[in-house]
Amino acid sequence: MFLRFVAVALTLAFPVHSQTLPSPQSDTLSDFADVLDATEEGRITRLLTDTRAATGVQMVVVTVPGIARQGGGDMGIEAYGKALFNAWGVGGADRNDGILLLVDTRSREARIALGAGYDPVYDGRAARVLSTAVLPPLRDGQFATGIEAGIASARDRLITPFLAGTPVSVTDGFEAPESTGSGTTALLGFGAIAALAGVGIWRSKRAQRVCPNCGARTLERSREVIQQPTRSDPGLGMQHLTCSACGFSDHKSYPVSFSSREARQERDVNRRGSGTGGRGNGGGFGGGRSSGGGATGKW
Repeated sequence: MFLRFVAVALTLAFPVHSQTLPSPQSDTLSDFADVLDATEEGRITRLLTDTRAATGVQMVVVTVPGIARQGGGDMGIEAYGKALFNAWGVGGADRNDGILLLVDTRSREARIALGAGYDPVYDGRAARVLSTAVLPPLRDGQFATGIEAGIASARDRLITPFLAGTPVSVTDGFEAPESTGSGTTALLGFGAIAALAGVGIWRSKRAQRVCPNCGARTLERSREVIQQPTRSDPGLGMQHLTCSACGFSDHKSYPVSFSSREARQERDVNRRGSGTGGRGNGGGFGGGRSSGGGATGKW
């Protein structure tokens, strides 16, 4: 009888939050707070999909209108981010390389939760991704801009060096020129920071371009194959230009030949996604785990 009483008391003291955690809306973006319109959702989903296709690493974005309203009870954002990460299994189980960007609109907090495969130094780097890329736009109510900038920064400053396996410090790639202004100047300062990303031993293979809208060197180009080419007929590709500083975007189509590099890469991705090998960068969740690493910021 006493043991039964203890069991009941422990159950009441430690409720099982995982039973009430929400199911993901997709394996890329779950906008439970409903702060993004359809166009913004499409852009963010495309960025996450492109990142996974290019690197094999799954990054997931989640917005919530309060942790308690999404099955978190009295959890803080750190515990909730870890619980959500592990309940969904973000990233690959073999490398535990997933990343979850969590935005709580009620507490005005953002959290980057990292898979267990990331060394502790990446906690500091995640904090700088938040402070330089994510939080400034959120302070102005620009949720889509902050999220898109966070995805781009996380790819350059977390995923790329992690995959390279090269020793890094917290500040590598984050140095910025001195600035005494604020507002627009600070935003352009972020563009300058992003322009410096890749300077060093983990240089990005894709040089960042000057944005025609704001002039910052934060314009990034990505391409995708919309229609696969055949040996006799060309396919169709789509080029996306996005600026993480001002949110500018442009999209243009172009022909894709069967022997082109991107067509071969797309075929390889499709084969890996269908279970014929590779790094697990197809759809769905891969069973990854988080040990609680990451960073939190408040706007």
